[in-house]
Amino acid sequence: METLRIVAGEEETAAVVRALNDENRRRILHALRSKRMSTSEICEFLDDVDPSKELKPQTVRYHLKELERAGLIIQDGVAPTGNGDSHIMTKLWVAAAENVFIATSDMDVLPERTVNGIDMTLDLVGTMRGLGFIFKDENEIQEIAEDFVERDRLWKKARVEVKEILDAASAMDPGVYLALRRILCLAKLSDSDFERYQKLSKELTDRFRKAYKEGLSKNPDVY
Repeated sequence: METLRIVAGEEETAAVVRALNDENRRRILHALRSKRMSTSEICEFLDDVDPSKELKPQTVRYHLKELERAGLIIQDGVAPTGNGDSHIMTKLWVAAAENVFIATSDMDVLPERTVNGIDMTLDLVGTMRGLGFIFKDENEIQEIAEDFVERDRLWKKARVEVKEILDAASAMDPGVYLALRRILCLAKLSDSDFERYQKLSKELTDRFRKAYKEGLSKNPDVY
């Protein structure tokens, strides 16, 4: 297992991001950083992590294929199936590297972590209602969606300039990159835009807290 792997190039970066855009694949990769495991051992591991979510072996094999395609895991030998006296062999897998970093010049393929559209925001609020959050009416929900989109637009104003700053670094952890990108974009806002961003953030937070408390008082069993 390598200590460090630096991912560069749009196609390679996209493959890694796509492979890691699944909780089970992230769990598998984390486990394979610790030791070699067979497909059946990985199935048992995932079942122990979340017994309520049973994954079929073929699903686990699909996840392994995606991780292997992205170069995040490699086959590392074989072992007999069952108790060890079988002639049928199974592949053993291990992580390709302990740490993976993506060259900053290719970070644009990373997905956004903010809600960036009215339709998506409406879906978010709809899910909240299903969880017991109580909003005043449809007009309030529409206002929330519009505020989300405006806040999203504000912090993205300086994206091009911030990208140039971050591209000066040769490699960076994807999570660190995303955090720095957001911080720098906010830091570069004009005073009036930043004041508007802060106001929208507070109003959205207050509305969600109120909707949560309303739901908690009327639907205590939900929580």
